[in-house]
Amino acid sequence: MYDVKDLNLCFDIYHSYEKVGRIEIVNNVLKKNEVINPDLWVHPFPNSKTLEQILGALKQRILCPERCTPDMLASMGLTEYNVYDILKNTHGVDSDDFVWFKFDGENITWDDVRVR
Repeated sequence: MYDVKDLNLCFDIYHSYEKVGRIEIVNNVLKKNEVINPDLWVHPFPNSKTLEQILGALKQRILCPERCTPDMLASMGLTEYNVYDILKNTHGVDSDDFVWFKFDGENITWDDVRVR
């Protein structure tokens, strides 16, 4: 996985319009994995207890580097493959589910991020 020193990712986890959890990673330390709804279909990592488990689950939510073309990166405003930048840009949305991430400071809803 793309290695970042002092990784800071803080976001709420949503299933469509419903907040189902929260993740807080501060300086490469998992500070919080709040689970509001433990259903694996609506919360991608309700049983994850370690940073490595969370990062592994996050990586699964984006396109692998082998399938990510320069055109795909350009469409996201990126010049290189970076798991965390792709997650922030796409909000972790996949075309076949309703889970997405709302990063701190964002004022968006499911209507803004869902795949149409």
